[in-house]
Amino acid sequence: MAGFSREVARRIFIEELKSSNYSFRDGEDQHQYAPQYLLTPTGAKCNRVFVVGTLTEKDDIGSDAEYWRGRIVDPTGSILIYAGQYQPEAAQILANIEAPAFVAVVGKPNLYQTEDGNIIISVRAESIQRVDEATRDQWIMDAARRTLERLKALWSAGPVSVSSDFSTADKAPASLPAQDGQRALEHYHTDVEHYMQMVIRALSSLRGDLSEDRSKPKAETATKPEAKVEPPLEAEKPGPRRSKPKKSSPLNAWPEQENEEEVETFNLGKKS
Repeated sequence: MAGFSREVARRIFIEELKSSNYSFRDGEDQHQYAPQYLLTPTGAKCNRVFVVGTLTEKDDIGSDAEYWRGRIVDPTGSILIYAGQYQPEAAQILANIEAPAFVAVVGKPNLYQTEDGNIIISVRAESIQRVDEATRDQWIMDAARRTLERLKALWSAGPVSVSSDFSTADKAPASLPAQDGQRALEHYHTDVEHYMQMVIRALSSLRGDLSEDRSKPKAETATKPEAKVEPPLEAEKPGPRRSKPKKSSPLNAWPEQENEEEVETFNLGKKS
């Protein structure tokens, strides 16, 4: 695998991650060891993702060896994570964490197409770490900022023509961030307003948490996080939105883009 550097982990909200169905290998030399990417509707090109949320449930689904599956919930949705013999450290940590708990997960998005054509997205965990509520809240703010930066770029890109050039994504050429956004618009016809509302919901959840904490005695605010009620663990069927971008809200109030890199290593001791 010489010649390939470790890919950065992108902060992606779960709703956007589960709405993604565009997978490809980059570059001209697309052999089996070439990095594989998932392109999201807002133009994030992901080989690895960084998600922080609540572990609501877990179980060992292995037969001959332990193979752990868990559900992670953020303010926008839930997704399944997996860890087994090829991710021994992550599997051991997942086995020992008692749900519900705040956790940070770095892993590779896994895209699976069922026989009836549905796309299922999960995450193969490389690292799992239990974190506190402040770390979860900081991740929400960071993920919101990154998403808004990508949406601002899509808004500025203007309308695109419908194209079938990327029906076979492995044939796509190497890309730059601007090209990733254009490619996302062509493939998903991204509804910018929809993902803006997703960000607003995520940030509003922080305001709700703060209001709830202020109304409780300090002894109560130190308890374990309250998990959302979710259906039993099972394969999920995301449904990507394919409406064209709308221009109904001004974007000039968005934060300016910063020259800050995404997390390259799983280090939660400081802001990435």
